[in-house]
Amino acid sequence: MRYYFSKLDKEGREIYKKLYFGMQNFEKKISLKGTENIVREIYYMIIKDNPMMFFVHPSKLTYFKIGNYVWIEPIYVYRKEEANQIMNEINIKLKPLEKKLKTINTKLERERFIHKYLLENVRYKYNCSEDDFECHTIVGSFLYKQAVCDGISKAFKQLCDLARINCNVVFGDSWNEYEKPQKHAWNMVKIDKDWYHIDVTWNINLSQRFKYVRYDYFNIRESDVIKDHRNFDKLEICDSLKNNFFYENKCILNGRNELEKFLVDKLNNIKNNNASKNIYFKLYLKENEDACSLISNAISKASIKTFYFSTGYTLNSNSTQNVYLIRLS
Repeated sequence: MRYYFSKLDKEGREIYKKLYFGMQNFEKKISLKGTENIVREIYYMIIKDNPMMFFVHPSKLTYFKIGNYVWIEPIYVYRKEEANQIMNEINIKLKPLEKKLKTINTKLERERFIHKYLLENVRYKYNCSEDDFECHTIVGSFLYKQAVCDGISKAFKQLCDLARINCNVVFGDSWNEYEKPQKHAWNMVKIDKDWYHIDVTWNINLSQRFKYVRYDYFNIRESDVIKDHRNFDKLEICDSLKNNFFYENKCILNGRNELEKFLVDKLNNIKNNNASKNIYFKLYLKENEDACSLISNAISKASIKTFYFSTGYTLNSNSTQNVYLIRLS
């Protein structure tokens, strides 16, 4: 599913197709009628739309203008024979995944499967340079099981294409108040009638760090994603919670009273049904409230009400997204 292609007018689509097929054929020079800005923009649309286009440089482009034509000289990072061999290896990896996806009924269930697969099979590659092409593409994700954000987001896109889920790759900046913005990539995905942001890279990193499958950035709204993702094209309206993990599991809490009731229910379930001692939730607080103190007091009150007393707990927090994980001893 070529999201960015679908947004182009007739003239733009002609440029897209000529450039796409030219690169598929490993042409050294491709002439296109249009402005430099439009041609450059469409080049990056092709990279985002087509994760299998791993054999061209993901961020560098050589071009020059003669008259009304822009001449593109793609930078191929593999020879055609090498690229075909790598493509075959990737397809071998993808074939059982595609077969499995065909057995899963709903788009949300397919998306969960894809998310879980990437969390279990891909690691973030630190110290990856711009010229380390593999970690910026699906080659790193599928063949070496190591990639950075754009390689991971392209892998998610490739699997969504196999699952017939409308998805696009988004480029922008990661942001927090303590560090300079850094270039980042994630995805937008359409489940049923609604669009969501999903950052598989950050869910991978959180899951590995805390040894717990995390959904902090699974199907979140724009109002949430902009807390730590900036400078991206706002392509679709993302304002639904319907297929958000925390909404589905009834663990979005507003304030002290909802938190205390939620913890009482959880402790009773642990006490009576031997349920998991990991308590994972999203908590919205008033501006001046301290989450750690409020959660500590709520655990104490819930313990007294349920007569469940653990020997202690740890609290893992993603305060930017208001997500907390309590791990009882």
